[in-house]
Amino acid sequence: MVNLPKPDSPSLRLNRFLADAGLGSRRGVENLVRQGRVVVNGKATSELGLRIDPDRDEVRVDGQVVTAAASGLVYAFHKPLGVVCTFRGQGGQPTLAPYKRQANLPGPMMPIGRLDADSTGLLLWTDDGNLNHALCRPESGIWKTYVVTLDRQPSAAEVRRFTGGRISLDGWPCLPCGLEPAPGGREAWKVRIHEGRKRQIRRMFRAIGNRVVTLHRVEFGPISLGGLAGESFRALDKAEIAALRQAVAAPGGK
Repeated sequence: MVNLPKPDSPSLRLNRFLADAGLGSRRGVENLVRQGRVVVNGKATSELGLRIDPDRDEVRVDGQVVTAAASGLVYAFHKPLGVVCTFRGQGGQPTLAPYKRQANLPGPMMPIGRLDADSTGLLLWTDDGNLNHALCRPESGIWKTYVVTLDRQPSAAEVRRFTGGRISLDGWPCLPCGLEPAPGGREAWKVRIHEGRKRQIRRMFRAIGNRVVTLHRVEFGPISLGGLAGESFRALDKAEIAALRQAVAAPGGK
């Protein structure tokens, strides 16, 4: 039986219940329902707005019972290169599923956001659906720090354009961000952003005529990757989890 966070309402929409339970983003759990993987009281459902009472109705996902009791734990994971941030890969790509099994993480543990397959570094996990959603919301303003290597050193004018909100993606400008040299040669740079658009950093560099060779996340808000070995998990301590929750509550994140 899977133990998941207890929703804050005795009657709520199925997709809200699944998302709050830490089974993915709102869009992700809607896909679970559409794919026929969710069963309520013994019957598969495709109704996203179905209202349930978590204390009386039985909900299963892929045959596993979803119940309500959160551990509130958060883990840091050093994601390796080539792994997609899903549990069901396409085209034979490696997924997060075997790493979760090997670490014996509880069933409801889900990654917070994602890293592209060709990116490495810090990926946080939690079974707290509310914390997961709060950290992923664009308005949370949580800063994320990356070390990238580029195919060439950017000029001063390109750095100003990159950091000053002068690049538009998907029809609207990116927020101002940080870019400074990092140890490792002229092509190594540290990037700080507090947005999370799809492949944002790579696309921003492409907009100034540059190309990202490697991209490695080293910080998520107040949490650092540190010396965590590749493909390894580390449970955050109480102080780190408190700092993460405080960053969500603070204007502009940390």
